[in-house]
Amino acid sequence: MKTATKTTVKKVIKPAATAFQTGNYSLVPPKEIIVDEKKNPREDYGNVEELMLSIVENGIRNPLKGYLKEGKVILREGFRRMRAVKLALEQGKLIERVPMILEDRPMSEEERTLEFLINNDGKPFTMLEQSEVIKRLLNFEWKAIDIVKKTGKARGYIENLILLTRVPMKVQNYIKDGKISAHAVIQIMQAVKGDAEVAGKEIEAAIQTAKESGKEKATPKHIATKQVKSQSFGKFYKWTEEIADLLAGKKETIQSRQEVLDKLLISFENGQSPKQVAETYFTDKSKILAKPAAPKAAPVKKSGKK
Repeated sequence: MKTATKTTVKKVIKPAATAFQTGNYSLVPPKEIIVDEKKNPREDYGNVEELMLSIVENGIRNPLKGYLKEGKVILREGFRRMRAVKLALEQGKLIERVPMILEDRPMSEEERTLEFLINNDGKPFTMLEQSEVIKRLLNFEWKAIDIVKKTGKARGYIENLILLTRVPMKVQNYIKDGKISAHAVIQIMQAVKGDAEVAGKEIEAAIQTAKESGKEKATPKHIATKQVKSQSFGKFYKWTEEIADLLAGKKETIQSRQEVLDKLLISFENGQSPKQVAETYFTDKSKILAKPAAPKAAPVKKSGKK
């Protein structure tokens, strides 16, 4: 393992006045940051243009993360933010420097890979993207129990991600294209005990069933396998989608609830914690931010006695 160089950013970037550094916090010109997309597990970048407009207006709130290697600044985390910065520059926007936290100690590639699972402060990774990180850790000869201990995630969740690493590229593309949910694929893989050929047929059938029922994306609700229908994931999807179906086509006041239910399915599939979901969809932030005015003290009545 190569030891990271201790060269400071001021030595890396010329002239030195173009960069600012205090401790491991730096302001670095975007053109000086090396972006290796092969290191990035993200497939779904979401609305990059919307993020770009926010960055142009408000700056980057969460600093990028990087490290020094052979005198160069390498991006470790913040690929989506960096893509938005590049888009802004291509459109003629002025972004002279971006905030970055540099590693305060040399890290191994294994540690940097693990960081994608435990310290991602950007857009949450999908289950498929997380499974790519798991695959890299497995290639480092990590075991499931090692990943559980290091990430703090439930063993069942990690084992589900490991299952996703074993599906054919064709199935991965189905998930990326939104034809079937990652949870549906996991449920099928569990039901057929990892038999890729049988799983492929079940997946194709589920996608067809969803299409026939007017749905663009197959979920456990659309799987014919009895083992899947009886499992909690399948029941959850069926229950939630039935609620959404009942709300569909009604008044606009109810439409927002249907949208929340749709987002719940996505959040559930992406492995977001109950706390994240509660804060995002069920917390009235206006009430939290607005402190109630202190009650006025009742006027003291004077008795007139001395």
